[in-house]
Amino acid sequence: MVFKQFRLQVSLRVFLIVLSAFIFSFFLQKELIANAVFVFALIWYQVWLLLQKLNSIAFDLRKFLDSINYDDLTQTFTINNTNEAKDDLNKTFQKALNRFRDKRSQRESDLQFYKSIAQQLDTAIVAFDTSGKVVFSNKTTKRLFTGVKSSHVLDFEDISEELFNIFNNKDEEGIYHCTIPGMYAPERVVVQKMLLYVKGEMIHVYSISRVEEEVEKVEIQAWEALISVLTHEIMNAIAPVASLSDTVKGELEYLKDNYDKEVPTKEEISDLISPMETISHRVSSLSTLAENFRVLAHLRESQFEHFNVNKLCEEAVESYQSTYPNVKFELQLQQESILVTADPLQIRSVIDAVVKNAVEELETSGAERASVVIRSTQDENKNKPIIRIIDNGSGIDSEAQNKIFIPFYTTKKDHVGIGLSLSRQIMRRNNGRLTLKTALNEGSEFTLRF
Repeated sequence: MVFKQFRLQVSLRVFLIVLSAFIFSFFLQKELIANAVFVFALIWYQVWLLLQKLNSIAFDLRKFLDSINYDDLTQTFTINNTNEAKDDLNKTFQKALNRFRDKRSQRESDLQFYKSIAQQLDTAIVAFDTSGKVVFSNKTTKRLFTGVKSSHVLDFEDISEELFNIFNNKDEEGIYHCTIPGMYAPERVVVQKMLLYVKGEMIHVYSISRVEEEVEKVEIQAWEALISVLTHEIMNAIAPVASLSDTVKGELEYLKDNYDKEVPTKEEISDLISPMETISHRVSSLSTLAENFRVLAHLRESQFEHFNVNKLCEEAVESYQSTYPNVKFELQLQQESILVTADPLQIRSVIDAVVKNAVEELETSGAERASVVIRSTQDENKNKPIIRIIDNGSGIDSEAQNKIFIPFYTTKKDHVGIGLSLSRQIMRRNNGRLTLKTALNEGSEFTLRF
């Protein structure tokens, strides 16, 4: 409609100019100079009006195109509410700009919405362009690699060689596993690679998920279920055995007391009693094992209270000095008082179990000047209490490190193997964590975090 009206107006003006030109020629032929000059001036005036109209429309069109090119959608077009083509054209321009503005606002709103979601995810997300430059990373990524510049893929080479190799992998997409340095200890992570195309450029997007804490939770839940089942089955199995062995033992003892009246000899009766004693001993061992299962499966609820971690550590060190005279104990306190909300009896049992494990390791390794350091500090980033128990033993090999917190796993003879697994379970119930940092010939460091 606008184009038709504009074409009609331009055609009319061109027609008037052509008509005026014919009239101008006629007056020249008749040598009517005055009339010819007047018509010539009229022609120029009409040409000037046409140029003004075209220039005005061209100016508005250029302003509209510049707004689109430079993404400046704040421009406005004057509308005089007339029936002229320029007014209708300005209305069309303004409507188009308003629509562009609404679209951009909606796009920016959607982009901000998805960015906010990505920033709040507990999964680290980092994206690289084809040159290796980081084009996006969320808050979790920054927390995961605190204190490390991560603006280019090359920056990750110093963080973790495994992770760097995954980032440089030329495969299209996939899921990978690797170990990265954690804030407190090395952490296992799952890395998922995705490829996106933005404006024709390929973007490599990686999501990095920390799985160790979730694995610990699942591991503890699985062991609790297994322990409950095994406890029930073992107790059902040993109950009749214990009853039968006691009955047989009693009968044999009666026959032994009356051997003069009975056929069996002392030697025969003694031979029968001995296996019964063995059975009784075995039943006792099974009962002990079942009790250990029960302790793991039915750990009492934590009784939370506020207490001073430093005082707890001081009392522990005093008792250890007399209990383990061959080991030197050192207490290191960062400040006079560090308060924590937990079950003090359970926390003390965890410290006892870790220290006992450290002392046994020192005795096994035969370390000279065996020492254990108990250090009470606060986390620099979160201001949370931390208890570190450090020994100067031979350390723990990599295979044992992966199993040391599994219930009933032990490398020591005559040990049940529930101390450390029970300690980790206790720390979990007290809203804390028990972690291990060790290396062969470099000692071990157990850390209680609250």
